[in-house]
Amino acid sequence: MAAKKSRKREKGESDSDDYNNVEYEEVEHDFDDDGEEDDFDDDSGEEEDGQKVTDDEDDGTREHSEWNNDEMEQLEKEYRDLHHQELDTLKNLKHHKDEDLLKGQAVKSQKALWYKVLELRFLLQKPFSSSNRLPQEPIKSSFCEADEAVKVAYSDLVTSSKETLDSILELQEALSARNPSITQATVGSDGISTDLDVSKHLNDSVDQEWSQISQMHKSIACFRDKSINKWQRMTQVTTGAAAIKGKLHAFNQDISNQVSAYMRDPSRMIKQMRLRRSAVNVFGHVPEDDDKPKEAETPTDGDPELLDDSEFYQQLLKEFFETVDPSSSEKALYALKRMQPKKRKIVDRRASKSRKIRYNVHEKILNFMAPLPATIPPTAPKLFENLFGLRTRRSSAAAS
Repeated sequence: MAAKKSRKREKGESDSDDYNNVEYEEVEHDFDDDGEEDDFDDDSGEEEDGQKVTDDEDDGTREHSEWNNDEMEQLEKEYRDLHHQELDTLKNLKHHKDEDLLKGQAVKSQKALWYKVLELRFLLQKPFSSSNRLPQEPIKSSFCEADEAVKVAYSDLVTSSKETLDSILELQEALSARNPSITQATVGSDGISTDLDVSKHLNDSVDQEWSQISQMHKSIACFRDKSINKWQRMTQVTTGAAAIKGKLHAFNQDISNQVSAYMRDPSRMIKQMRLRRSAVNVFGHVPEDDDKPKEAETPTDGDPELLDDSEFYQQLLKEFFETVDPSSSEKALYALKRMQPKKRKIVDRRASKSRKIRYNVHEKILNFMAPLPATIPPTAPKLFENLFGLRTRRSSAAAS
């Protein structure tokens, strides 16, 4: 037993010596050759700090890269939005370009149609003016009975005039039917076409033709007024005339209202359009002797069968010249006025050299009242003297 204990003790001592030797070797490694302690611990601390710094830098670069990625995504999104906006703008421009092209073609066709209508109106002016010279009843019947050729020519003239009128009305109906706005605003459009068919068979009915013309005029009146008022408002907004709407209210009304107000009493315009027989050389009409006085005839009197629309014709001609050449419109209008025959002033030749008493009849006085004598009360002078201080002035003057 003692031997076993001694062996165990020796083995434990040898193990302790080995452990001490190992610790001694580790301590020797911690000191350098000069006997000083090595900087191993400091280097390990610096390495740990550097690792922390690198970790922080990695975190910063990661955050910076993430921020750059977000910024790039935002820029790409803005670029895509701008690109889509540009594409939409190009599509809108192309769409507007197509619309403008269609509008331009429509305006071009409208101007061509307008010029053709003006040309037709200009060509009809001379026959219309010459028609005033046609004989009237009963001279017309006597002419037709006297010569068969005159009767045939007169009937051919009436037939061709009615055919021309029917063609113009058919053209107007066809143009109105192609415009959906007029078709929607038209009430009883079937009745208009029926009237056109009836007028072809009833050529002798003058009332039928006039009713047809009036019905066609009523069918486009609503659309005409709306279109004119719309473009007038657009013109006022463009020129700034809408800002002064309170001033000159009569001129700022719609054109349709102004025309309707003027047409409520068309007697003045009709009188201006009527011509006197003395101004037109009507076939079969013998002019009166110039020596006879014309007291009953006034410049406003005229024959209802003789009409003259030269003012309207001159206005159309002036607008046409302005569209072609604005500088030549005034010259052409002045030359046209010079070419027209001047109207002779009605003068009574027997009234010259004071051979006839000249007098003018004054109109009756309206709201007139004869003067009434006013009696002044006797105390009025004293009252005014006291009011204006005349009595004190006179007393002071007398005292001085």
